[in-house]
Amino acid sequence: MYDVLICLPVHIQVALAPSGTQACTLDIAKFHRTCPVLPDHKPWLVVQGQDNEFFIDHTHPFGAACASSNAGMIGNAIVDIWIAEGVRPVLKYEDDLAAFRIPTLLGRHTEGQHTYAYDRADMLDVISSLKVPWHPDKGMKAFASSLVFLGLLWNLEHRQVSLPENKRLKFLSRVNSFTEQFTRGRCTLRDVEKIHGSLCYISFVYADGRSHLPSLSNFATKFKGNEYISLYPPPSLITDLKWWSMRLSEAGVFRQLSPRGPALDMGIFVDASTSWGIGIIIDGQWIGFQLVPDWKIPGRDITWLETLAVEILSGIIASLGINNRALLFHSDNQGTIGAMDKGRSPNFHINLSVRRTFATLSSILVVPTFVYVPSADNLADPISRGETGPPSLRLQTSFRLPDELQEFFVNAS
Repeated sequence: MYDVLICLPVHIQVALAPSGTQACTLDIAKFHRTCPVLPDHKPWLVVQGQDNEFFIDHTHPFGAACASSNAGMIGNAIVDIWIAEGVRPVLKYEDDLAAFRIPTLLGRHTEGQHTYAYDRADMLDVISSLKVPWHPDKGMKAFASSLVFLGLLWNLEHRQVSLPENKRLKFLSRVNSFTEQFTRGRCTLRDVEKIHGSLCYISFVYADGRSHLPSLSNFATKFKGNEYISLYPPPSLITDLKWWSMRLSEAGVFRQLSPRGPALDMGIFVDASTSWGIGIIIDGQWIGFQLVPDWKIPGRDITWLETLAVEILSGIIASLGINNRALLFHSDNQGTIGAMDKGRSPNFHINLSVRRTFATLSSILVVPTFVYVPSADNLADPISRGETGPPSLRLQTSFRLPDELQEFFVNAS
C-alpha cells in the first residue's frame, strides 16, 4: 500500500486511505530566509541598498534566478529522507509538509484499535541532524484522522474534503462584500481577479460551482489587461455571486472523495446534427430527439446542441436508475468534451446546459469520463440525422424532457 500511495496527490491519498490512516502536518519557520550561502559564494551574491550601498547576501531568501528554490530543495531532502526511512507517504507544498501513517501489525505505537510504526517524535528524530526550524504555532502536535493542508480540511476517516470554518466565513464575507460594493458601482480588474481566484480555489470542494465562474472570467476579459479602468459588473455576474453566497452560507458542506476505479463502458454514444436533432445510444439501444425548425439563434450552435445531448443523456441515465458509477461517454465534439471536463464554458447557453448536467449527475453520483470518437465511429451519428434504428431496440425510459428544453424539440421519436 505504501508504494501505491507514495506519489499520489492529497485528494487521491484521502480517497484511497485505508481504515485507521492518520496524518500530521508541519510548517517550516521563515522558509525562504533560512538557507545559508556557502562562504566561497558570498562575494558573488551582492545586493544594492537604497543609498547605493552594497551588501553581501548571507542567505538565499528566494533562490537565484537561474536555479529552483533553494528552500524547496532542502524541503525535498526532508521528504526523501523520511521516505527512505519508512515515514511515508509524505506530501510537500512550499513550507507545508504532511506525513501520513498507516496501521501495521508490527507497530510500536498503539492508538485505539490500531498500531503504527512511528509517531511524531520518531518522525522528527529521523531528520534531527538537519536542524529544521519548525514553526512553533503552525502544524499539528500529533497524528490525527483529519488535517488542514493546502487550506482545505481533509477527513481521512470519512474520506471527505471541506472548507475550514474560518475559511468558509472568510470567502462568504468576500463574496458578500463584492456584491454589496459593486452591484451598482464600478470595480477594477484587481477586484475581479481577487474574487475569481478565491472561487476557483474553493470550487474543488464546491464542484457544482464551476459553472458559476464563467461570468467572472468573461467579465475580466473586458478590461483587456488594463488595471487602471473601472467597469460595471453585468447582472449575470451578480446573480452568480448570489448563488455562491447562498452555498457558502451553508455550514457543513463537504465533497465526498471516493476512488472511481475504471470507468464502466456501457456503450454510451451521443451525437447531434443541425439537420435533424440529437441521437443517443446506450448498450445498443437508441433514442432520438427531433429539433424544431427555429431552434438556432446566436450563441446556440452545434457545440451547444452537442452539449444539450449530454444533458439529455444525464437525465436518461438517472431515469434508468444508474447511480454511483464512473461511466464512459463517447462524443465527437471536442468543444463539448472540453466544457464538460472543465465544468464550465464561456458561452452562456452552453454553460447553462453544463450546469444542469452536473446538477443531475452529482445527484446520482455518476462521474463521466469523456472519450473522443470520430464522427464515422460515433454509433449515435445516424440517429442524430433522423435515421432511427429498429423499433425493437428503441430505449424504453421514463425520461421526459425538462420544461426548459421542451421548446427546442418536436418530440422524442
